Amino acid sequence: MIGNVTLKTNTRDKLLLQAEIQFAEKGFYGTSINDVAAELAISKQGLLHHFPSKEKLYAAVLQASADYLLEHLQQSRDQGLAPCDRLLKMMTSFSEGGDRMVRVVSLLMRELLDNRPRAEVAHQWFLKPVLDELEGVVLAGQEGGEFLSVHPLAFVYQLLGAIQYFMISQPTLKQLYSARRFNDHRKHHLIEIKRLINSAK
Repeated sequence: MIGNVTLKTNTRDKLLLQAEIQFAEKGFYGTSINDVAAELAISKQGLLHHFPSKEKLYAAVLQASADYLLEHLQQSRDQGLAPCDRLLKMMTSFSEGGDRMVRVVSLLMRELLDNRPRAEVAHQWFLKPVLDELEGVVLAGQEGGEFLSVHPLAFVYQLLGAIQYFMISQPTLKQLYSARRFNDHRKHHLIEIKRLINSAK
């Protein structure tokens, strides 16, 4: 019994990972159930046993992605950092994340672009807790006299936009420039993010 549960869990986790990769690369409309199943050499019915529809699979991927981001953001909560330092740490965790962070950021960016036809009927917004967490740091700073010149949510969006644009551009930038120049650009990208946060103190 335990072995069967483990097998089912592993299959589900593998499906989520493969779906995350494909949705991040091709978006909701460019990815099919058959594509995901074929990559794992299982049948379409085998996939549907775990996720009854493409929409259910996509929702599970978005939920896992949002949870992953929140986990990174909340790591700084108990470190006793001032809001400005905490916000910088949060943004740095995005920028310096590995392959999965790039996928998750790309996935959420695609969701913002692809979601228009579904927005009016959507029942759950997986990105909102992430935005709430970031906005809460800015609001906490305002209570202590920081960030008084900015609108919290607009400021968060400005920072996220800069980071998302850099992250999804990395494959292209690596082709356009030498490794040395790309690494220099990456270093100064974080410097500019820090400057932007400090300028709003």
